[in-house]
Amino acid sequence: MTTPTGKPMLLHRMIDEAALRHPEAPAVRCDGATLTYEQLARQAHGLAAVLLGTGLQRRARVAVLLGKGLNVPVGFYGTLAAGGTLVPIDPRSPVEQVVRILRATGATHLVSEPEKRDVVRGALAACPEVSQVVGLETDDEMPVPCVPWATVAAEASDRPPAVEVIEVDPSYILHTSGSTGIPKLILHTHHSAMSFVDWAVSEYSLTRDDRLSNHSSHHTCFATFDYYAAARAGATTVILTPAVLMMPGSLSTLLERERVSVWYSVPTALVQLSLRGDLEKRDLSSVRWVLFAGETFPEKHLRRTMQQLPGARFSHVYGSTEVNVCTYHHLPEASDLSDPLPIGKACSNSSTLVVDDELRPVPDGEMGELLVRGSTVMSGYWGEPARNRQVLVRRPSAGELDEVYFRTGDRVRALEDGTLTFVARADRQVKVRGHRVELEEVEAALLSLAPVEEAAVFTVPDGEGSSAIRAAVVVGTGERSTPREMLADLGKILPPHARPAEVAVLESFPRTPTNKVDRNALRVRLTEGRDGG
Repeated sequence: MTTPTGKPMLLHRMIDEAALRHPEAPAVRCDGATLTYEQLARQAHGLAAVLLGTGLQRRARVAVLLGKGLNVPVGFYGTLAAGGTLVPIDPRSPVEQVVRILRATGATHLVSEPEKRDVVRGALAACPEVSQVVGLETDDEMPVPCVPWATVAAEASDRPPAVEVIEVDPSYILHTSGSTGIPKLILHTHHSAMSFVDWAVSEYSLTRDDRLSNHSSHHTCFATFDYYAAARAGATTVILTPAVLMMPGSLSTLLERERVSVWYSVPTALVQLSLRGDLEKRDLSSVRWVLFAGETFPEKHLRRTMQQLPGARFSHVYGSTEVNVCTYHHLPEASDLSDPLPIGKACSNSSTLVVDDELRPVPDGEMGELLVRGSTVMSGYWGEPARNRQVLVRRPSAGELDEVYFRTGDRVRALEDGTLTFVARADRQVKVRGHRVELEEVEAALLSLAPVEEAAVFTVPDGEGSSAIRAAVVVGTGERSTPREMLADLGKILPPHARPAEVAVLESFPRTPTNKVDRNALRVRLTEGRDGG
């Protein structure tokens, strides 16, 4: 992974290379506005100069708190070009969450914008480690010096800063919420990020003619593909704003107008687009790849989406933020889909192993936990050595050296040809009256019911020392199936111990930034009695 000049290819050097080859090519588009690669590189260099001028040290953490827009890639590449470690923060985060991330990462600089002034001011009051803010004007209420975006623009330059960065240096820390809602901070190096980027560009044949849609928030692993894989190919990233994402019809219109060719999201986003996006009215012949990951894609919705986009190929990619993507499965025709849908085989830069509770390999066909090793695996959880010892385990290799594997916590089966199928999350297997229940199987049973568009289940204490299953569903427009009827239908599919005690019919589910169902928020919402069935 080197540049034409022989330097190691790092994330921020990709835009410099693209600017040299195709300076006028669009790098990013948002709401009809464009940044060319030349403009993006110049502005990123300007931000790097500002950060360095305000005392940023190599590898120091720079938090980026920005809403979706053209400043996001400037914040990304400028931080990296200055030798900093990027910490993108969910722009929807309340002050308390911003404080937790700033404190946990020890960020010294914050890149933001006027729309976030109140959140920034509240967070900085509790975070004295942050010494500088870029993107805001200094005022009497801001506890640290600020540098406005106008100064960044004035520092724009064709020349990148002379900062030494190597492949094993940290590139970014992404945060995800665990089952408790407390963020996990996942550290990747330039090498682990570039390894995934190079695989993605090769596997999906990305070129400068492609347009990749950026659906998810920029603090998620989906953005690694949307921004960095696009830059590696010299392609265009089309940022989809929250206003567009709220209206599936507007979203499909934008996809048509922008001639998007590659889409990557969780299945839920595609389901909404398929059901309510008027796809049959759009010319989406430009779409050649649809990638999905992160949750189960119900077969009935997947078939319909594939039929609505007959010119596109579909690919199921698997992997948590800790490993980027480690397996993939290119789907056959809609008529040949298998159930369950495989998560496929290991990517060219990864290898997988299915093991039992003692980390011993299991025979093909038996269920076990999936371990992953390879160049895309994270360095570890920031500031959590005990957790790292639990999930980054060493196993003997063919020689005398041990190999480091990441324990995914996912239970899978390997078929004879090496193809993997996902069974369940280890942390979503529960005991109900002495019986083991896979909550994914209960959700799959709900989704098999004709009226149900979305389903989510969780457990609550039953008052007798065990757990009871509660379910929530969203049904299609005009459907009139009642919770009682759904429970009766589930009785024909599931054994008694796996049947939900209640089903709540909701108009919509709370969402995470990647558009997954936010089960923590859903549990709170239902157990507090604001909704029910």
